[in-house]
Amino acid sequence: MNIFKKFYTWLALGMVGVFGLTAQSCADEMPAESYYTFTGEMMADYLQNNEDYSKFAEIVTRATDSKRGINLMDLISCYGQFTCFAPNNEAVDKFLKQNGYSKVSDIPVDVCDTIARTHFINGFVYNTSDLLGLPSIGKVNMNDRYLTLDEKFIIDEQGDTVNATFRLNRSGMVIPELSNDSVENGIVHTVDMVLSSSNQTLADLMLENPDINLINEALSATGIASYMANKIKDATWDCRDEKWRPYNGKKVYSGAQWDYCTVPDTRNFKFTVFACPDSILEQRYGITDLEGLYRYAQNIYGGPDYDPSNPEMLKDKQNPLYRFMAYQCLPFSTSYKKFTRITSCETSKINPCEWYTTLDSLATIKIEQLTVTKWIKAGEKRNDLYINRGDMIRCFDPGIHVYSTIGAKDANGEDLLQESLNGFYYTTDGLLEWSEEVKQGVFNTRIRFDMIDLFPEFLSNELRNEKTWDLTSCESPDAPARNYILPEGYLDNVKVNSDGIFLYQGARNWYWSYQGDEYNICSDNGSYDVTLQLPTVPTGTYQIRLGFCAMDSRGICQFYLDGKPQGIPFDMRSTGNYYERTGFFELTSSTTTSRYTKEEIEAKKKDMHNLGWYHGPAGIFTSQYGKEDGKPMDKSYFCNQGGTRRYVLCTAHLDENVKHTIRIKSVWAVGSALCMMDYFEIVPKSVYGIEGEGKAEDDL
Repeated sequence: MNIFKKFYTWLALGMVGVFGLTAQSCADEMPAESYYTFTGEMMADYLQNNEDYSKFAEIVTRATDSKRGINLMDLISCYGQFTCFAPNNEAVDKFLKQNGYSKVSDIPVDVCDTIARTHFINGFVYNTSDLLGLPSIGKVNMNDRYLTLDEKFIIDEQGDTVNATFRLNRSGMVIPELSNDSVENGIVHTVDMVLSSSNQTLADLMLENPDINLINEALSATGIASYMANKIKDATWDCRDEKWRPYNGKKVYSGAQWDYCTVPDTRNFKFTVFACPDSILEQRYGITDLEGLYRYAQNIYGGPDYDPSNPEMLKDKQNPLYRFMAYQCLPFSTSYKKFTRITSCETSKINPCEWYTTLDSLATIKIEQLTVTKWIKAGEKRNDLYINRGDMIRCFDPGIHVYSTIGAKDANGEDLLQESLNGFYYTTDGLLEWSEEVKQGVFNTRIRFDMIDLFPEFLSNELRNEKTWDLTSCESPDAPARNYILPEGYLDNVKVNSDGIFLYQGARNWYWSYQGDEYNICSDNGSYDVTLQLPTVPTGTYQIRLGFCAMDSRGICQFYLDGKPQGIPFDMRSTGNYYERTGFFELTSSTTTSRYTKEEIEAKKKDMHNLGWYHGPAGIFTSQYGKEDGKPMDKSYFCNQGGTRRYVLCTAHLDENVKHTIRIKSVWAVGSALCMMDYFEIVPKSVYGIEGEGKAEDDL
C-alpha cells in the first residue's frame, strides 16, 4: 500500500468519462509492481474506517471548509486531489493533554476547523519523493499557509541511516512506514503530532526571535509593524457575491481555446520582511542602536537629523528611516522557492529573476536565483536567492544573500516558525539599499519582469499555479490550472473599465508565454480600457518593450504612457505579411548559422530594431510538444519563433519620483479579439543604445 515514486492513474467517473489524477512530481515513474490497486475507498472512508485515525476523523467531521461552506469530511469524500497529513490517535491525545481538553468534543468548532485545514492540501497530490530537498511544500494547505519541511534521517543502533522522513512546521514528523497510502482521491501520510501553525501576525512572530531585536525596534518605531498587524484580509471580498456571478464559470476565448474562468476565492494581504540580524548589523555596518540605523538611512535618503524627543517623526512616510525600513519589506508573501520561477527559463543560460515593488511604492528590488554555473562566485550558493545582485557583464555587485531558514531557536531548542498569519520573514547577510550605487549599478541592465511582478495580490492569495501538462480541457472547472477574471478593485494598481475583462491564464507547458502564464485583456462588446502601474526605475531614458505572442485572434490597441498615446495603434495579429513587416529571421537555428555570417546577423538584427522589434529571448523556451506523462520532447526557443517577439512601445524619460502608468485601450476588437500581455522590459539607454563594439545587449 506504500508508494514512493510518482504515479499517474485515470479515475473512472461512472459513464460520465475520465479525468486524470497526477501526482505533482518530477520523480521517476513507479515500477509496475509498486502500483496500488484502488478499491474505491475515498480519503474520507480511509480516515473513518481506520481506527488509528478515529480522533482525527472526528476533528475533520466537526470542521467546515469556509471557502465553500460545506463540511470538510464531505469534501474529501468527493473526487478531486488531496494530500493529507493525518495525526494518529496517539498524536491527537498529546494535543488534547497539552491544551487541557479531555476529549475531541471539548475542542471548539473553529479550532477543529483550523486544525483540520492545516493538515490538508487541496488540488495536489504529494508523495514523499516529491518533497526531497524542499524547504516547504509548494502549495498552501487549506488554511492558506505553507507547510515547512525539515528532512530527518532515522539511524539504527549501528549508526547507519535506515530511512528518511520529514518534520512539518517544526512539529509533526511523517512516520515513514505509514506514509504514501493512496486512496481514490489522493494520498495520506501519518504524522506523530498535530501540526502547529502560528496565528500571530508577522510583526508579533518576529518579536520571538532574539537575533533581530534592532530590526523589530525599527519596524515598531516607524509604524510599519502596526500597519502589517492590522492588514490581514479584505472582509468585503466575497467570491460568491451576486455581482461576480457572471464571472464565475464564464468561458472566455483567449486566443486558441475557450477558458473556464472564476474570480479569486480570497483577497488576503500578506507581507515579507528581510531581516538583517543584530550581529551582522554590528559587524558589517557598526550599527548597534536605532539612532545608528537612522543615520545609515539618512546617508541614503537625506532628511532631518535624528530627534529622540520626537518619535512621531519616524512614522512619516518621507522620513529616511521609514523609507529605509519599507525597502526591507514586500507587500506580499510567498515561500522561498516561489520568489522566482524557473518555468520556461533555460537555467544554464539565465538566472531566474524578478523585479518587485517594495512597501516603499517608489522603490524596486531585484530577486535572483543563482543557477548559471559560470556566474556563481566563490562563497555563493547555487539555487539560493540574492537581492540586488549586479549584472555579471556590466556592473557586478554581490548583492544580499537571503537564507531559506531563520536559524533561530526557542528556549527549548526548537526552531522558531517563520511563517505567520499574514506573511513570512527571512534573514539576510546585509541591509537592502535603494542607494545611488544600487541604482547606477544593479539597475543598469535590461529589466524584464513578468506581469505577475506587478500584482502583490497574486502571490499573497496563491493564484499562480505551477505549469501543467494536464489533459483536462481548459473549458472544464476541474482543470488544475485555473483561469481568473480580475474585476475592478481586486488589484490595487489596476483600473479596468466596466466592459473590460482582465484575464489571467494559468500556466501550461505548451503556452507561448514567459513563465508559462499570461494576461489577456478583452471584452464581450469589443471595447476595453485598462490602466496599470509600472515598477519604479532610476531616473533616466528607457525603452519600454512588450513581450507577447502574435496570433490571428489578437486585436489592435493603443498604448499610453502616463495618459499620453505612444506611437500608432499596435496590431498584435500575425496575419498578412507579418514576418516581412517586422524583419523576423530565426536567430540561433542551424539554418541561420549556415545562411548568414556573424556580420550579416548583426545587420539584420539592427534592421529589426530600427523597425521597433526584437527577437524573443534566446534563454526562454516552450515545451510545446510533449508526451501525456508530461516529459518534454522538445524545447522551442522564443528567439526562433516569429510569434514570440518583443515590441518597443516607446522610448521615454522616466522619473523615479513618479508613479508611471501604462494604459491599454482597444482600437479594433471584433469578435472579442484580445490584447495579450506576457511580460515587459524597461531597458536603459546605456544598454539598448549600444551598437557594434562594446557591451551590447545580449540575446538572452
